[in-house]
Amino acid sequence: MKLKTLFSAAAVALLAACSDGPTEVQIPTYTPLPAGTPIVTTASGLQYAEVTLGTGTLAVAGSHVAVHYTGWLANGTGFDTSAGLQPLPLTLGAHDVILGFEEGILGMKVGGKRRLFVPAALGYGATAVYDQNAKLIIPSNSDLIFDVELVAVQ
Repeated sequence: MKLKTLFSAAAVALLAACSDGPTEVQIPTYTPLPAGTPIVTTASGLQYAEVTLGTGTLAVAGSHVAVHYTGWLANGTGFDTSAGLQPLPLTLGAHDVILGFEEGILGMKVGGKRRLFVPAALGYGATAVYDQNAKLIIPSNSDLIFDVELVAVQ
């Protein structure tokens, strides 16, 4: 139960991290990957595609990183983005965000971009996520998609 609480808190933190008051940020429209794009499947079930290979510092467990991201439900409905805002800072291995998001950043290099396909079990699982106005943002048991750009590693 503690993990579910942690992930619920991380969901709110992830969704709120790029919120700076009442300013509305336009979430980019979901665009499918080109046909034939290679998809990697990890042992946990996370899938990802390398969109752009980075050339900078490698993100490893314990790294303090900053990322830009956009998140969609599996049906293409956008739910959050850092576009036009400050990158999201997090420490890999500290479980600041959902497991699939964190795992998807491991092994990236600064400047790299990945598309992550996060199964519900590595996302929020059976926990639904609501915004500060009690509006449903992420239904329970939702598979998620994120575009992630690694901006910095320390």
